[in-house]
Amino acid sequence: MRAMIWKGLVTGLILLGAFLLQNNFFAAIPLIQTTPNLLLLVTVTLGLLHGKLTGLAVGFFAGLLTDIFGGTLLGQYALILSVLGYGSGFFTPYFFLEYVTLPMAVCAVCEILYGLYIYIFGFLFRGRLDIVFYFQAVILPETVYTVAILVIVYRFLMFVSRRLDMAAEKRSADKIG
Repeated sequence: MRAMIWKGLVTGLILLGAFLLQNNFFAAIPLIQTTPNLLLLVTVTLGLLHGKLTGLAVGFFAGLLTDIFGGTLLGQYALILSVLGYGSGFFTPYFFLEYVTLPMAVCAVCEILYGLYIYIFGFLFRGRLDIVFYFQAVILPETVYTVAILVIVYRFLMFVSRRLDMAAEKRSADKIG
């Protein structure tokens, strides 16, 4: 029980840190007109590491955080990130910690789906029909930027996950022995 509380607290801090980095630090860098979607990265990576339900829960809270502080409609980002987190959890049985290829592919697909979802509900319903421009100007650069940052975030989340698992095993071994 204690390990679950620690995992929840650490995951909450990681989500808060990713949100602050995404919306403050990376938004201030004038290199590219877009920012990496760190909340999507955390959602997809934790979904791959721990399964569908973890991806669903992390995606919901990441999306809720985005909805509260930047969304126009409450629940829009929570819905898409929950679905993408749950979907990334389907690849957990095929996932090997040493290889970053599957997380990169899943992250790229999820980022494109996320961008299309935002386009459909944010622009298409308002009569803006230029999907080619939106894909070239927003979806593609954000996907490339997010996948490039994935390697660092992926390694960090693997390290934190291993440390939490080792601490939980140590506490359970201390209780038994």
